Amino acid sequence: MPIEWNNLSASGTIQLSATGAIASRIQTTGNPHGVFPWLVIDQYPTNASATLPPLHPLEDSDCLIASTLEDDSPAATLFPGRRQILLHPTNILEGPEMAWETLDAILLTPEALAKVPAATRVNLFTAGVELVALADTRPDTILPWQKNGRWWIASSNLHLPPTIDADVYAPTDGWTAGRSSEFRRHLFLLGTIYALVLAGLALWRSRAMPTAIVTASIVACAIFWLDNNTWSPIFRRDTVISVIDKTAIDDHWTYQVSHRAADFIVPFDASIHPVSMDGTDLQMMNLTIDFDQNARPLGISGRLLKDEPLALMTRHFSTPSAPSSTTNPPTTPTRFLAADPIYRGFKIQGELTNPTPDGSWPGIVLQNR
Repeated sequence: MPIEWNNLSASGTIQLSATGAIASRIQTTGNPHGVFPWLVIDQYPTNASATLPPLHPLEDSDCLIASTLEDDSPAATLFPGRRQILLHPTNILEGPEMAWETLDAILLTPEALAKVPAATRVNLFTAGVELVALADTRPDTILPWQKNGRWWIASSNLHLPPTIDADVYAPTDGWTAGRSSEFRRHLFLLGTIYALVLAGLALWRSRAMPTAIVTASIVACAIFWLDNNTWSPIFRRDTVISVIDKTAIDDHWTYQVSHRAADFIVPFDASIHPVSMDGTDLQMMNLTIDFDQNARPLGISGRLLKDEPLALMTRHFSTPSAPSSTTNPPTTPTRFLAADPIYRGFKIQGELTNPTPDGSWPGIVLQNR
């Protein structure tokens, strides 16, 4: 949801947090006014760090619309059978697109449409916001606009994941999380050095040889312990789902888990969507999303709970220059995400054959049924 800040000093940091929400932290240096996103995960957040107007949840059937029209009556015909809740932002879509992703639709006059940059339209479309423009000609050639009477409509029919969704964790079922391959190579190298040292001491013809072996083992244990604490215990897997319809959209998923509680920081330069199995666990992770002075996301930080995974997703609009190369049937754990309600109406075309970086699952391609 969008939150506006006003009349702040030229430098500083603001943070909005509450029980039942993911904290937002904004560097406001040089920008005394703006709009930033705030992710609420509970119907009734409490103990907010700032004074907010009363909040209440919407029904699933409600249609939240931002309108720039003087007469909002067309909304009833454009969204029949749904209760329309209309907003009239003073400055249309001020701030990053992530702040407006909770909207179901935006009604735009020709003047308002001209003020919305093409990149903003694309990002809102990608997030599942339906764009409805009152225009004589097609607004642009990037999005799949469809003519409907006086209106041009662009809709991806692809919703963002809910903040609480256990189905998202289907790829991690039976997941044996371990340390990174880099850490294992490093540990093997240390073990080899230790074995060579012991072999050398065993060849030493001296009464001090047993004491030297014990001393070397104690020192090695201390080195192994200290070295282990310098490496992150977090096990991570990344994957991508390419959704091909009238356009191409790539969802980048990141899964993290740790066998002990561990702090983490994951940088992102796009809209960030954390998804948890359980709202209580999500609150205990103390997640904070950082934004720059223009409220653009920088990354997310928090504390992983022991053996409790966390999923993070970013979505990107793409224009593939060539058809994706796929194989069937897919065997990657990513395939289990296709059954999630996020991708309802899409089917698996195949598993991507392009090489994946170390620590990644092969991606899949989905197509509209």
